[in-house]
Order: sequence, then structure tokens, then C-alpha cells
Amino acid sequence: MSTPTMDDAAKVLADPTAYADDARLHAALAHLRAKQPVAWVDQKPYRPFWAVTKHADIMAIERANDLFLSSPRSLLATAQA
Repeated sequence: MSTPTMDDAAKVLADPTAYADDARLHAALAHLRAKQPVAWVDQKPYRPFWAVTKHADIMAIERANDLFLSSPRSLLATAQA
């Protein structure tokens, strides 16, 4: 398997079929954790979102819920939703 580009790696997270392909998903997440642990994902037809891929970053965000907003869109939704 070739190394994904940053854009491709982030877009994998918005591809429902990626979650059925462990190797593809894990390769994309490993690439993002190493190169861009906080990535902006803008993949049609979904609304753009931030992907946070490192455990320490996720925990810091969880602990600072006064600074980080996960609602009103806390799920992957199409732009029309």
C-alpha cells in the first residue's frame, strides 16, 4: 500500500467504506497522527469537521469543554442535513 497524501488520509475519515477496511483506516489514522494530528476534513457531501487523532489531544479537548464546542453538529452529516 502506498503512503496516502495528507488530503487523502483526512478524506478517509469521511468515507463510510473505510470503516470496513481496517488496514486502510489504520494507515490513514497513523499518517494523520504522525503528520497532522488535528486535520480539517472537507469532503463532499458532508459538512467540514476537525479530526483529532491523538489520544492526548482528545483528552485535552474533552477536559476543556468550555473552550471546545461539539454541538449542535456532533455527528457526521451531509451538508443538506
